[in-house]
This record gives sequence, structure tokens and C-alpha cells, in this order.
Amino acid sequence: MSTDLPRSHWDIFCKVVDNFGDIGVCWRLAQQLAEEHGRHIRLWVDDLALAKRFTGAGHARITLKHWTDHSDFSRVAEVVIETFGCGLPESYQQQMRPQQSLWINVDYLSAESWVEGFHAQPSPQANGLVRYFFYPGFTASTGGLLRESDLPERQAQYRWQDLRLEPAPSKLTLSLFCYTHAPLAGLVDSLQHSTQAVRVMVPEPVAPMLANVLDVTGLEVGEHIQRQQAEFVIIPFLSQADYDRLLYLCDFNFVRGEDSWIRAIWAGKPMIWLPYQQSEETHLVKLKAFMQHYLAQAEAPLSAVIQHAMQAWAQDSWQATDWESLLSVLPQFRQHAQAFKLHQSQQVDLATNLVIFIEKYCTHRV
Repeated sequence: MSTDLPRSHWDIFCKVVDNFGDIGVCWRLAQQLAEEHGRHIRLWVDDLALAKRFTGAGHARITLKHWTDHSDFSRVAEVVIETFGCGLPESYQQQMRPQQSLWINVDYLSAESWVEGFHAQPSPQANGLVRYFFYPGFTASTGGLLRESDLPERQAQYRWQDLRLEPAPSKLTLSLFCYTHAPLAGLVDSLQHSTQAVRVMVPEPVAPMLANVLDVTGLEVGEHIQRQQAEFVIIPFLSQADYDRLLYLCDFNFVRGEDSWIRAIWAGKPMIWLPYQQSEETHLVKLKAFMQHYLAQAEAPLSAVIQHAMQAWAQDSWQATDWESLLSVLPQFRQHAQAFKLHQSQQVDLATNLVIFIEKYCTHRV
């Protein structure tokens, strides 16, 4: 085994499961570790083509590697990050050595209370290695959330022109990113009859779903479709930096999964989150746990409206009254979103918590 990769060199492994979420989180994590903590990252991804859509010009300290059955795993890093339980290649594990290689599984974000008890706990493996579980979360007893240290400064510079779009001061601007199980037809109907005119920014991946609802043959990037009170604008697949701009500039965000969920929180705007659909309605348990955190400081009337809307969006029961109820509490919702963003910003971020954990581990190991 080669040991020429010091503690400043990390390997991160990622399997693309739901198209964008997994690689989105991994690329953000890799960037923050490189930029703020000086780490050199090899990011192993099984879908290299999709990964390159996120990397843009790349990063001097990040090397993108294609993870296949024939990849060369002759060098291993001292710090190895497995993401979302994707597993490490058997041939890679064979090169790892107990007391030399630190193996951490960074799992999915969850607001459920059990996460605190399992966070940062060791799990001895049959091959003698120890796998640690690292859980992102909303409390100080978890790994925290991904958040760049200069995010407020970046947000202060965001402009619609950066996205090659114009502001629409007379309309409420929404972003729409959802899974196929979302009750999109119900939302579209409610927006068409909205008491306030709306502009809906629809990223290219969602366009086929919208075309089906609107009963049109296809929707291309750049198209504007006016249906009564709602204008639907088809926008291209956005880089992470541009998607952050979109969320921050919009008045209201419909988001899904993990990466867009976290970024909507940091945007500090009213939001509806759609969890990834799971068997036995496990995703509804995750939604309920999040709402308990998200709405802990909300006044009862506001909390009731948001809870009902989020549950309706996740359970395919969206009605026109859900959108109108949200409009009726929009000023309070704005204040609440900003307050929750501020509250979460007081906690240590995920990348920093990882570095702290590893430095403590390595210090104790010496």
C-alpha cells in the first residue's frame, strides 16, 4: 500500500442515485473542504458525465475520478469519505489498514431525533476496519449542515441579470423543483387561479412533467407559457452557484431531496420541501421530523398553514386552498424563514465538523 497521501488528502466516494442530489451534496462538500480547509480531494463518482455538469471549470484541489469496476485503487487516502451508504470498493478496502485509514460514512440529512444517538459512532467491520457514521442534522449534537463561510457576502451580490433574467416586481416569483410524485397538476391549477399573479421558474429537468400537465408537446429552454394568473418560464439546468442565486432571488421556493432543501434554507425564503418518496411512507416521517424543527418557533396559525401545505404536497393532495392559505400568511412566512436561517447559521457547518472530528481522531490515535 502506498502511504504518500497525507491527512490533507481525502478520498470521497459517491454513487449517483437520484440524478442530482447525491453528486450535488458531494461536490459542495468537496469544494468547501478544498477552499476553506485546504484539503486535496479525489472525488470518485460512478456517473462521470453527470458529475462534470456540476464541476464547471473544476477546482485546483479537486480531482474528479471515474469509479468503475476497473478503477485503479492502488493508492488510498488516510481519510476516506463514503457518502450516503454507497459502500467502498472491495479492492479499495483491501488497501486500507486499521489505525492508518479513517473511514467515515457521511449519511443523508435527517431531522429525526435518533440521528443524535448514532452520530459519530464507530461500527467495526469484519475486515478489521472501523467505519464511523457522520449524520448531518439541525442540532449541535449532529454533524450540522453544509454552509460556506462567505455565503452572506455571496448572497449580497446576487442579481437577476446574473441568470440572464429580468426581475418581475409586479409578480410573485417561484422556483419549482420536484419529483415525479409531486401533485404538479394541482399546483398548476392553483397557480393559474392565484389571487396574486405569479411567475414560475421551471428548471429544464422538470419541464417534461410540466409539459404533460399543460398538455403541450414539449417545452424548450427559454419558453414562456402564460396560463391565466401564472407565467411558466423554462430555464436551463443551472450550476450550483446559479441555482443558489435563483433560490435567493425568488419569493417562494418548491424544493426536493437534500441539496436544494439545504440551499432553500440558506436562501431564507418561504419554501415547501418534497422528500424523496420511500416505501411504507417513511418519507412522511422525515417530513414530520423536519417540520418539528422548522416550525418550533412559529406562531400556531402560521405553523398550521405551512404544515398542511407541506403534507398536501408530499401526499398528492394539493388543493387551490393550500396556495391561497400560503399567500395569506406570506409576510409572516418570510419573517419565519429568515429567523430559521439565522438560527441554523449559529451552528457549526458540516465540513468544519468533519475536519474537527478527524483532527481529534488523529490526535488521539498518535
